[in-house]
Amino acid sequence: MTVWTDDRIPIWLPPVPGEALDSWLEAYAYRLRTVTLDFVAFLGLRGSSAQKMVRRLTDRERDVLARRTGLSAEKLTAMTLEPYNESLLRIHPVSRKMLHPAAWRHYSTTSRYCPHCLAEDLGRWQLPWRLSWTFACTRHQLLLLDRCPRCERHPPVASLGRHLVVPRPQDCRSWVKGTHVRCGFPLSEAPAIPLPADGLVHTSQLDVQRTVLRDHCGSAARERAKELYLLARRALRGIHSQLDTAPPLVSEVLDECGGTLPALCRKQETSDAHNVAVGTAIAAVATDLQHPACEEIFTWLNGPAGRIRSKPREHPTSNLINWVSAGPRVTARILAASDSQLSLTARLRYRTATATPARPALTDAEVSRRASKLPSMLWASWTLRLLPAKTAHQARIPGIRRACAMLMLIPGAPIGQEHAARLLGNSQFRSGVKALRAFVEDDRIARDLAHLAHVLDQHAVPIDYGRRRTLFTIDTRELPLDEDALRHLCRQDGSRAYQTVHLERARWHLGRLLLGADPGSGNHAPAWSHRSAYRMPPGTNAFLLDQAARILNDHGIDEPVVFEPPAHWLDGLDLPIPPLDVPTEQLRSLLQQGTPQAEAAKSLSLTVHQLRLLRESRALSVPELRRPPKSAGEYLYPRQGPLAPDQLRDLYQRQGLQQKQIAEMVGCTPGVVRGALAEAGIPLRPRRAAGELERSISREWLQAEYLDKGRRVTAIARELHADSTSITKLLDKWNIPRSPEGRVPPPRVFPSPFAGLAAPLSPAMQRISTRRNSLQALRRAVLVVGHPSLRAAALALGIPRTSLTGHLRMLEDAAGFALFDCSTHRVIATQRGQALLGETRQLLTLLDRAICGSE
Repeated sequence: MTVWTDDRIPIWLPPVPGEALDSWLEAYAYRLRTVTLDFVAFLGLRGSSAQKMVRRLTDRERDVLARRTGLSAEKLTAMTLEPYNESLLRIHPVSRKMLHPAAWRHYSTTSRYCPHCLAEDLGRWQLPWRLSWTFACTRHQLLLLDRCPRCERHPPVASLGRHLVVPRPQDCRSWVKGTHVRCGFPLSEAPAIPLPADGLVHTSQLDVQRTVLRDHCGSAARERAKELYLLARRALRGIHSQLDTAPPLVSEVLDECGGTLPALCRKQETSDAHNVAVGTAIAAVATDLQHPACEEIFTWLNGPAGRIRSKPREHPTSNLINWVSAGPRVTARILAASDSQLSLTARLRYRTATATPARPALTDAEVSRRASKLPSMLWASWTLRLLPAKTAHQARIPGIRRACAMLMLIPGAPIGQEHAARLLGNSQFRSGVKALRAFVEDDRIARDLAHLAHVLDQHAVPIDYGRRRTLFTIDTRELPLDEDALRHLCRQDGSRAYQTVHLERARWHLGRLLLGADPGSGNHAPAWSHRSAYRMPPGTNAFLLDQAARILNDHGIDEPVVFEPPAHWLDGLDLPIPPLDVPTEQLRSLLQQGTPQAEAAKSLSLTVHQLRLLRESRALSVPELRRPPKSAGEYLYPRQGPLAPDQLRDLYQRQGLQQKQIAEMVGCTPGVVRGALAEAGIPLRPRRAAGELERSISREWLQAEYLDKGRRVTAIARELHADSTSITKLLDKWNIPRSPEGRVPPPRVFPSPFAGLAAPLSPAMQRISTRRNSLQALRRAVLVVGHPSLRAAALALGIPRTSLTGHLRMLEDAAGFALFDCSTHRVIATQRGQALLGETRQLLTLLDRAICGSE
């Protein structure tokens, strides 16, 4: 401003802060007592339009205005809408036509206004009034106006055309009768709606200025604008469709804006200042997690919850795609709101149980990369952090570990359980998932496994488990093993574990080292594997590790043989840690004493399965202590009971019992009885000569005993001092029909456990109570109802599934009707079964009271 060039006009009128370019040109023209069109032509821009220049200046227009007015090019650009292009509005690069904006339907071709600002600034129009997100004047706390109160048109900022009387900048310049009469209403006197200083509308405008307008080109501002815009539109739509169910805060916003409902245009909400103010104020509350009405407003905007579904859904909502444009924060809240209605797979896929729900965004390559970081069975240390401390039957820990690894591929990925199981080679995944859900709550599974998957994505694993699964899962027998070195090592340790079966087991352990999981896809480890791993000598373990390293080297793989994630990876996660705080030295010293698994677990207050996982995570074993060989005839304790020499001689020689019968009486194997006979010096009876049994009885006698009397084969064999196989051979040889039609052996009758109770028994209960193990079966039956399946009930009760189904089948056979219906997603009792179970509960209560009273 200090240098006055020859091209600069002699009269200077500076713009006010924040003024639009066309408003400044209009004020300049009014100062020179002319109209904008003539003033622009005088400056040397004949044919240029003030409406287009306020949108974007061409290079020529910018140079001419800077030279003629003395205003810098930067300040001239700041007075146009060009800085807001592609963020809050869109301008055609050639024609400078206003295109569809990113939010609302306000194209910025017209300007809102504040009457008090026009009065104070003598008709100067602010540039932010043209933006759709400016709906209130924070200086005067007024709701901006869009139209003139008299002509109800959008008042133009600059006067168009030539006319004799130059209108004041603060007057309405709209033509009302052709091109001869202007409205002329003093806009500085237009009535406007005052806004409370601490009201919702005024507060939302301040929030928009801070989060959207201040840094409108930033990603955070764009995201904030998207979520406010979508929620505001839903609020306006909801006011017209479901105002009766709206929270009280909606009425407060309407009252602040004059008490009128938002206007509609062709069945859509308009974008005037009133509508934008109402919608934005409601949307601002819905996104303010600190506001007490936040959840109530957001639930109303989300719409009615709909009918309650009996079956969990696989997708959060049918119109989730409509919420995507609102940004990740709003989408996350929509997903979190649907968490209770989703299946376990969907909860994992969308991470709805975590604090950061999101749509699945992982590509197939990223899912495969995560699968290559995971063994087919979850690492022992992570399994310990996931499973609760239970003392119930946990024989399916391998299946649970496979299920955990499989489910960890689902968070954030558009895949299901079958696809995830196929990536890890876990074909029997369904039973593993059922076992996992029987031990761990679904909420913990959905939350913790999603967190573990995120942790896995953030760190590098030094082993490519996907490559190892491809190389080593075909057959463990193909793994090369130095058998001679293993035999030599076993002889040094004084062990005979170098037979064919032991070599196959060594190959199995070798495959487990290479894969980080049990070879194969089953959910049960071999029965011998736990003891073999627990009692493996350190030398054998080191030998297998060396063999695994050699195999990897032969394949050109430079990786460690085994890997366990470090503990600090899980820092900050809410996972239980008690089993992991056992010092390694304490555990090693306890195991070096040769302590059995059960005793070691009890001394550490752990279950056997927790001890196995802890031992595996620390790579420890318990070598069996060597005992000196026993001399002939030397035993740890003398034979007692029926195996004592005198009693054994009486049973075997005088009574003539067989070795198998004596073994059943003692509860041991026939081999133990044969050894006791040798110790006592009792000679064995000679075997029955061929055909002697057949000659000792007749066909008529056997048919009468078996068919007419209904005796069992075992009872007849016991009487004849023979085995059951010999009797069945005679039945087949003499063509005596076995289990003929119409012949049902009568069930064995046992004393009823309810005989001493003063309570009448129903006919069905009378038949049940005289069956074998009826009391145990009834106690289990009352606990079955409500479980997802009989398998889940057996896992929860800590018994094998076959035992539970056998007990229930016995009860239903004795009762004569079905007790349970397992066709639904829950085990429920039938109508007759409910009555029988109710009677069972009453009888069990009376029986327990009687037992306690007798004690």
